[in-house]
Amino acid sequence: MSKGVAWEYTYLVAVRSNSTPVPRLPGRFDPFRYFKWGGLALVTLTLLSTVVFWSLGHLYHRPDWTWMNCLFMVVITLTTIGYGDWLELRGLHLAEAFTMLLAMIGIAAPAFLVSNVTALIVEGLFTDIFRRRRMDKQIAKMHSHIIVCGVGTTGVHCVNELRGTGREVVAIDRDEEKLKRLCDEVGEFPYIVGSAESDEVLRRAGIERASGLLACLTEDKDNVFVTLTARSMNKQLRIISKVLEDQSRRKLGIAGANGTVNPTAIGGLRLVSELVRPTVVTFLDNMMRDRDSSHRFEELVVETGSPIAGRTLLSANLRNQRTLVVAARQPGETRFIYNPTPDLLLGPGVVIVLLASTADLQQVRTLFQTPAAALGQS
Repeated sequence: MSKGVAWEYTYLVAVRSNSTPVPRLPGRFDPFRYFKWGGLALVTLTLLSTVVFWSLGHLYHRPDWTWMNCLFMVVITLTTIGYGDWLELRGLHLAEAFTMLLAMIGIAAPAFLVSNVTALIVEGLFTDIFRRRRMDKQIAKMHSHIIVCGVGTTGVHCVNELRGTGREVVAIDRDEEKLKRLCDEVGEFPYIVGSAESDEVLRRAGIERASGLLACLTEDKDNVFVTLTARSMNKQLRIISKVLEDQSRRKLGIAGANGTVNPTAIGGLRLVSELVRPTVVTFLDNMMRDRDSSHRFEELVVETGSPIAGRTLLSANLRNQRTLVVAARQPGETRFIYNPTPDLLLGPGVVIVLLASTADLQQVRTLFQTPAAALGQS
């Protein structure tokens, strides 16, 4: 590691450790926690009160104060039903005092539970709670999924495109209402409400099992922190970050980003393309934006032991899979071979860029993978 790179890395770690801590989001309302403690308090109060009545019955020599009668007395007192003196209390001052105390203090427990249930029904929070738990279970089963940090002006398009290509995606954002609106627009997908800079939030999103992460937060420094945190939690993760300033590219690279994208620069290139090559831009737009079109460019790597490993492009016969091979890249090379010839040898590690529908890609992937890997994804 050169001195310059080492200094940049030390700077990033220092900024991470000395900067203002990420503000904690307000605790989310979890009614099940209140139900648990409220229910436990109610059961405990009922049992203890039953024991007290039964003990008072022994004190006053009342054989009719059985366990069931004492329990019934407690229940009708707590629920304010009141069938009269189920246990004859007149003249028994200790029993009368305890009953008054039970009526004044004990009514709070059932009232608390009833008010919470009413609030949940009126405010529709039950749906959110079950949705959140269903999403947590869904995320726990995911493997090789993509995590999108931030669903703002850039992240929303990332989520839409990932879902359009059939990838499993988990989104992270502080604004739950924004996530809900996005679910309504593109279909429901799992998400986490919180700060993507938090280790706990990334762990809930399945960072250890994910294959990729897109850092789409508003500021470069936030994307640097997310990249640094994600890389420390998953060394094999492929991380692509949004970047707004050119000087931030180097910091993101040191933090662990595999690549950076400047939306402003891409916007400038798009403006020029619209001007000088409008037909090409229209073709790509129709392919990417048309909801009825499922064709996408894809890259696949030939794995050792796969059905096409060691064969030529002609003998692999990818055209019968309704696939158009656009380019190829040999292992260790950076330059692509565009429109490769039929005699191209598909050795292990060769990267093929192709155009196909998302439905056909499921079958094409099995040709590039080992039989065990293909069986695991089927």
